[in-house]
Amino acid sequence: MKIINPITIEIISKAREGDSIRKIAKNTGFAYSAVYKWIKELALLNVFKLENKGNKVHIFTEKNDIYIAFKNLIEKINEYKKELKFWDFIKKTKLKIRLGKETSAVIWAKGSYIFADFYNKVYYIDIIKKDYPKLIKKFKQYNINSIKNENLEITTKPTIIINIIKQPQIIRVNGLPLTPLIEVIKWCRKLKLEPIIEQLGILYKIPIKEKYAEVFTNA
Repeated sequence: MKIINPITIEIISKAREGDSIRKIAKNTGFAYSAVYKWIKELALLNVFKLENKGNKVHIFTEKNDIYIAFKNLIEKINEYKKELKFWDFIKKTKLKIRLGKETSAVIWAKGSYIFADFYNKVYYIDIIKKDYPKLIKKFKQYNINSIKNENLEITTKPTIIINIIKQPQIIRVNGLPLTPLIEVIKWCRKLKLEPIIEQLGILYKIPIKEKYAEVFTNA
């Protein structure tokens, strides 16, 4: 019997302390009989404690290792769903928007150099001012966390750090709106990110080391 399934995940995700099984069935959208069956199975694993009150059975969480593992799994599933929505939105949106230098650099480098922010699902976006309210509305719809100040505490994944700029130049690569390679390299140079600069030079056959000034300063 597979204890990890859509029904048990929904039960643990939506059940609240003291809820009746009938209320949980209503909140999850599954049949009462199915919810009752799996709550009984979870109770056998000490995930829930069941209490009879009148003619109803109520549940209380024990918060043991199995419960914690379920909650972590649910968090990862939700995180993954938000990731899919974010990247799908970035490819399809008509807003004047691009992935910022910090995120574009990783994509230009084809994953051969990954910043800690990218690894931690923190992505940077540049957008024009008039499209900013539309972007925020869409992120709220997708329940995606976004901030304008990168110094603020990041509590959920993914998190989008938004930078408003006047006229972003955009290059599309595999459907993604990126910061142009020239801008990315200038930014890397400013921060002395030599490893990624060298990698970009190799990938795109750019004479970065010796002719950087001629190639990019006057671009």
